[in-house]
Amino acid sequence: MPGEPLRIGPFTGGLNTGSDPSAVADAELVDMVNFELDIDGSLVSRPPIQDFGSPNVSWTERVVLLGVAKLTTGTFIIGSNTNGVYQFSGGLWNTITATFRATCMVQYADKIWLVAAPGSANPGGSWDGTTFTAIAAMPKGEACRVYKERMFICPGISATSNSSRLSFSAAADLTSWPGTNFIDVTSGDGQKLIDMAVYKSNLLLFKEDSTYALSYDANPSDATRENISTTIGATTRRCVAEYEDSVFVYHEGDIYEIVNYIFTRINTKVPFLYDGTAPGGTRVEEVFLSIMGDRLIVRYYNRIYVLGLRTRTWTRWESASTNLHNFGPIVAFPSNVVAAVNDEFYAGSSIQNNKTVVRIRDGFDATNNEKVGGTPFTITCSALTKNLDLAASQVNKRLFWWGADVLTGNNVIGVASPIVLGAVTLWGDIFNQGKKASDLGTWQAPLTGSVSVFSNVTAPGLTARVFAKFLKALRFRQINFRIQLTTNGTTVDGPCRLFTITIVAATKQTVVKAVN
Repeated sequence: MPGEPLRIGPFTGGLNTGSDPSAVADAELVDMVNFELDIDGSLVSRPPIQDFGSPNVSWTERVVLLGVAKLTTGTFIIGSNTNGVYQFSGGLWNTITATFRATCMVQYADKIWLVAAPGSANPGGSWDGTTFTAIAAMPKGEACRVYKERMFICPGISATSNSSRLSFSAAADLTSWPGTNFIDVTSGDGQKLIDMAVYKSNLLLFKEDSTYALSYDANPSDATRENISTTIGATTRRCVAEYEDSVFVYHEGDIYEIVNYIFTRINTKVPFLYDGTAPGGTRVEEVFLSIMGDRLIVRYYNRIYVLGLRTRTWTRWESASTNLHNFGPIVAFPSNVVAAVNDEFYAGSSIQNNKTVVRIRDGFDATNNEKVGGTPFTITCSALTKNLDLAASQVNKRLFWWGADVLTGNNVIGVASPIVLGAVTLWGDIFNQGKKASDLGTWQAPLTGSVSVFSNVTAPGLTARVFAKFLKALRFRQINFRIQLTTNGTTVDGPCRLFTITIVAATKQTVVKAVN
């Protein structure tokens, strides 16, 4: 058989969009959509996203999910918008209070404590699963934490006064907020106090362009405060996420991981691409971070970037449904360790007038597919390799055939794209093709367009590991390959997987032009 086989993959390096397509590592991909790197080295399709039905309450806009409450009266998902604060349980949404919009919550002493947005006419308060109680003295803000038996509140990006003030409750009494219980964190530096996280024995405080570590023994008024970064902070609210022994923060286009108070930028290979599209209305959260299982979900305008926290590789998510693609901050629903079910995560929308609530199960089963109402949507998984020259950039090569080792029950699409400065036009491309003189360009390049070769291998009929072979010979100096698989998100035809790509090629003559 002519040619030598060359295996490409497994793609254990994940996505790399920060380097030239010819310079990324062999194990990295130039584009990767709806695939995730599994711990076995294969690429597996992401979990399906579903809408969770229309709300049974009168919302005029999207809802932001704040967290989950585990109370003696049940387990509740808590959400809020300008219409009030709501809880979801037993298949229905119910109103906790219609007096204010909550921006954040904590659970303490068998109650949830809700913080009102800056500028709210009414205060926040507590809810015990049955009754809401307003707390007039509770400060307003956009972020809160319980630290050493006290509740702390940050003013947030929307604050118009005392925007550097960290407020705290009395010890073990979250209903008591003395007027002297506050710390001004470098007041007057032009930066607002945005968010916080509990890390080791300290409270990390994130301003817009700086970060502090606060600690105390008995009284917060005696706290020590150390500036651990003079340049990195949190750009806006919901830009801080905690995972095991790490804290992640988004600042001015980059994601930093904080370990032992050292900031490490982790998206150097994946600079975020701006896409300002806001389908169907105004986008509220341009950027946010959420933890979903062992993933860091990053919403960057219209793009969703996902970091696998076990494999430390990046990928991108997309959905064919506008509603499902534009989900907002995610909250985790407590898993049932007795029942063999997948963990569940819920989110509202990031579009102002979209009332959709979505659910994502961290895994696959036979019935839960990607859908809105009863309408299913196909998950299209795509992987694009680097520009390959087979370690011989000075010679032209011939591709005899190529293929992909995949697990799927659906058609497999493969696209081979030679990298050329100008496409070679054959007589058959013009003759009897209905071309006019006005359709043609120069003698050297009469036609323009893609030189990619598209191939479609018929579905195997049942989900199985197969080798999809694409029979197309062509010449190239550099070339890349794209594999596209589809699934509905269930185990009936997935999850689909990509293991490796094999090409069979041989070197031909040395390039002849000065520039090729």
